[in-house]
Amino acid sequence: MKRTLLFAAIAFAIAMSLVAGYTTMRQNEMTRSFGELVEVVIAKDNIPEYGLIRSDQLTTATINKKFVQPQTIVLEKNTDLNGVASELIGKSAYVNIYSGEQITLTKLIHQDGKPVLDKQLEKDNRAITIQIAPHTGVGRLIRPGNKVDILIAAKYERDQKPYIEVKTVFQNVLVLATGKAVVNSVPTRVSRAVLSSLEAEFEAQRRKDLYQTNLDPSTTGRPDDNYNTLTVQLPTGDAEKLILLQNEYGDQSLYFTLRNNADESPIPLQTTLLDQVIGPDSAQGRSKIKAPEFTPPEPKYFDSIGGKLEPKY
Repeated sequence: MKRTLLFAAIAFAIAMSLVAGYTTMRQNEMTRSFGELVEVVIAKDNIPEYGLIRSDQLTTATINKKFVQPQTIVLEKNTDLNGVASELIGKSAYVNIYSGEQITLTKLIHQDGKPVLDKQLEKDNRAITIQIAPHTGVGRLIRPGNKVDILIAAKYERDQKPYIEVKTVFQNVLVLATGKAVVNSVPTRVSRAVLSSLEAEFEAQRRKDLYQTNLDPSTTGRPDDNYNTLTVQLPTGDAEKLILLQNEYGDQSLYFTLRNNADESPIPLQTTLLDQVIGPDSAQGRSKIKAPEFTPPEPKYFDSIGGKLEPKY
């Protein structure tokens, strides 16, 4: 028994040595044919056209040098991903870059000037713009790329009585632009002197009109809180519904609620009525309570007067 186990162990060791030797030989052959192994930067997730490069979208892979594409970011020895990320972060993809694809400088641009909005739209979707006010647009704190829900506060009359209903019409809607600031836009770098001049012009304009500005926010990297419109992405059919609501009730009846971008699941919601919110213990609720019908008391007896029965109580 012991001799059998010894022979098996020796055979296993010889087999592993042969496998290791064959693997080393094949690796050496591949190195001679395709070059040594190097570490390159690749896309961890799909990066859309004109999409802004973020650090969480990047990772590395080890490949032979012959398969490295021109202008690909190659990590030198004793260099990690963070050491080369500064060359990529803040640029935009000129074309779609798919998961696992090498990141080449030829596919990246500094998107100076105004970004192209139609490149941001998904297929079979449309961009539509709605006017907002601070109380309907989350205090103008919504940014391009955020997700929102769109609600309608509908006021109407039925049977000559006024009614108001609130309904969440669309959920998880992508905001393409706030004013002229477009999603995935890369701001132009400006000097401190130019930025100070722009700030002064913003302040002067704000004194004239608190809610309007003629400056194009895409020329600076500062978020613009001075917009009056939101441009959102909706499927074609939903865009028609939104336009119908705009014409029936007006943009002032449309409200936006901001979602966490990680919260993408729609929630089943019913239409909210005023009676459901304030309840029966209110002037509105009490006004709808009907008084009980009056029931006449039963007579104690009937008296015959002139041939007729008269009830007596």
